[in-house]
Amino acid sequence: MLKHHPLLRAIAMNIIAWILFLLVLLALYFAWLREYQMNWGATAQEVSRYMAGDELHENPRFDATRAVQINATPEQIWPWIVQMGYKRAGFYGFDKLDNGGIPSAERIIPEYQNLKVGDSIPSGEYTRGEHKGELFYLLEVVEMEPHESMLWVFLGTPWIGATWSWGLYRVDDKHTILVSRLRQSYTFDSFEAIIAWSFIDTIEILMMRTTLLGIKRRAENM
Repeated sequence: MLKHHPLLRAIAMNIIAWILFLLVLLALYFAWLREYQMNWGATAQEVSRYMAGDELHENPRFDATRAVQINATPEQIWPWIVQMGYKRAGFYGFDKLDNGGIPSAERIIPEYQNLKVGDSIPSGEYTRGEHKGELFYLLEVVEMEPHESMLWVFLGTPWIGATWSWGLYRVDDKHTILVSRLRQSYTFDSFEAIIAWSFIDTIEILMMRTTLLGIKRRAENM
């Protein structure tokens, strides 16, 4: 039928070409790039080392361990992590996307330094409906060892149940390895889940890398 409608045929061929192009990119990503980006900056030892919350996902489909060396002590780095959150200190990343357009903090904010186990960290706000403008909380502080480690668990979809673990490993008196680990046992049981996790899986590294480098820059400039 399309052969009698050149314009429709051209549109259909263009759509098919784009779909094939995206499928090729996804194939290349999962065959080659995914393993690298999942362990960006981390050594084999750091990837295999136990971190808080690992037992919550024994065989996660999403298992990302990233690391950066910072020229600072754990005591200097810790406050930057503790104060993270939407419209708190931000996430030191893409502020227009994850902090309501407010620039992430460039200083330690005393009023955000009292984070404790059981607290919730805001990660966004409702943009429509009766709760528009209200904050919602997606990260719960589950474990904490000051200056050493902290575990956050996601409370909202599509990340619900995912773990975000932080570890600070002292190298010497002036250097620390900061490690971030995200784990989730997601499923592809719906079209929405396939779209969500294909998107998250491929671009999450951009957010995490920016966050880690943002913490590094701030801690080193104290």
